[in-house]
Amino acid sequence: MKQFSTKIIILGRINYGEADRILNVITPDHGKLSLLAKGVRRSKSKLAGGLELFSISNVTFIDGKSEIKTVISTQLDRYFSKIVENIESTKLAYDFLKKIDKYTKESCEEQYFNLLISGLESLHIHDKNTEIINVWFLSQLLKLHGSAINVDTTANKLPFDETSNYEFNYDEMAFFARKDGRFEPKHIKFLRLLLKVNSPENLINIEGSQDIAVRLKGLLDNCYRLEY
Repeated sequence: MKQFSTKIIILGRINYGEADRILNVITPDHGKLSLLAKGVRRSKSKLAGGLELFSISNVTFIDGKSEIKTVISTQLDRYFSKIVENIESTKLAYDFLKKIDKYTKESCEEQYFNLLISGLESLHIHDKNTEIINVWFLSQLLKLHGSAINVDTTANKLPFDETSNYEFNYDEMAFFARKDGRFEPKHIKFLRLLLKVNSPENLINIEGSQDIAVRLKGLLDNCYRLEY
C-alpha cells in the first residue's frame, strides 16, 4: 500500500471504537480526506500530539482500498493556541471549519486550505478584531466559490455614486441605488478591500473598520446562506 505525506487542518473529528478517531481534514494537495487515527485517544498515543484542532499538522498516511486512510505518523507544524483563550475567536474558528467543510468538495483546490490558514492565523494574532476577520473570511470564501458580490457596478450596470445610498439585490448579487438604503459608499469601498487583500490584518487599522464590518456581516451571512 502506498504512503503519502501532506499537511492537514482538521475540520471535524468523531470518536470511533474504544480509542480511535476518524478525522475529516483538508489538505493543500489531496483535497479533503477522511483519516483514521488508531489509538489516538489513549494517553500514551504517539499520534495525539500532532492532531490538535486549530493547527497545521504534518501527517503520513496509508492509502488503501477504503475511503478512510490510516494515519501512521504525525507532527505538529503550527498550533494557533491563542484562539482558545478568547470565547469569540474560538466560536468563530469553529465556524470557519464548518463553512470550509460545507463549501468544499473532496477534490477542492489549495486556495481553500490557504484561506483557512489565514483565517485561523488572524484569529490567533488579532483576537479582538473578530468582526473584521469574519467579514474578510466570508467575502474571500464567496469569491473562491464564484459567488463574489459585484462591487464594480450597480445591479443596473451603472458606476457607484459617492453621494448615493444603496440596497442589495441578492438575486443579482449587486447593489442598487435607493435614497434610504442601508449601505453607503464607504461600505462599498470596504467590500472592495475585503475582496482584494490577502489578509484581514491590512484592514484592522482603517478608521471605522469595526463599525463597517458589523454592518456588512448580515449581508455576507445572507449571501452565504443563499449558497448553502
